[in-house]
Amino acid sequence: MKNIPTELLRTFVTIKDLGGFTNAGELLGRSQPAISLQIKKLEEILNTKLFLRGFNLALTADGENVYHSAQKILDINDSLIKKLAGENITGKVRLGIPSDLELAFLPKALKGFSKIYPNIAIEVDCEISKVIRQRYQQNFYDIILIMEKSNQDNKRDKKDYRIEQLNWVMAHDYQITEKEGISLITYPQGCVYRGITENLLTTHKIPYKTAYTSTSLLGLLSAVEAGLGITVMAGSMVPSRLRATSTTSMLPQLGTVCIGLYYKQTEISAAAQRVVEFLRSGIENLEKIES
Repeated sequence: MKNIPTELLRTFVTIKDLGGFTNAGELLGRSQPAISLQIKKLEEILNTKLFLRGFNLALTADGENVYHSAQKILDINDSLIKKLAGENITGKVRLGIPSDLELAFLPKALKGFSKIYPNIAIEVDCEISKVIRQRYQQNFYDIILIMEKSNQDNKRDKKDYRIEQLNWVMAHDYQITEKEGISLITYPQGCVYRGITENLLTTHKIPYKTAYTSTSLLGLLSAVEAGLGITVMAGSMVPSRLRATSTTSMLPQLGTVCIGLYYKQTEISAAAQRVVEFLRSGIENLEKIES
């Protein structure tokens, strides 16, 4: 009778949950070649292929069955270990994040986190990036994710930031007329999107007016859907139910924006460090959200 090592199943499940061999390796503390070797060994034990090679880590039919069974096996294993030994890492982590990032990828980035670290509580606070940075400097947060202007000379760890293309965002049937000018839907003053947009339109001498302002992402998206005007967002933040473009015949080419992850490396707790690891994977695997 064959036995399946739980560490092979955990590697397999982690690859699927985090969307890649590299991210799984970072979380599990193994190199990519070591991760690949584990999957090869698991496939040899099971005598089947688990991934459709060349299809963005899509699972085979057998892979889907193994994935769901592996989750159950690992849940039983982890539950027993925790019951007998207790969870080692505990604590509360205060996270500051803009609302569009919260909606776009936070649930995906922290998927499965509570299962692995049930005693880590995450308190999420949403505001515009300017306010979040100010509060971080006042030690209000342990970790922050903010939108900021792109810095071509960024010398930070590449895992702690992501450059995103900015897009003009509007309802699918929205029409811009030269006579009326640009009707903007924006966050309040201090928002990096707003600053970049207003400077760009002013530089190109394109008339505009602020038609709607809100601190709520859902409020902004509702206004855009209602046809009150257009807004600007990072590409991966845009819901598919809206139309996005970097330029049109009447709108100038937008540049880029940076999603920045900040935490105090010398003061960070073990609990906060685990949250940072998950957020890093979330940034790297950020994709366009569904409507």
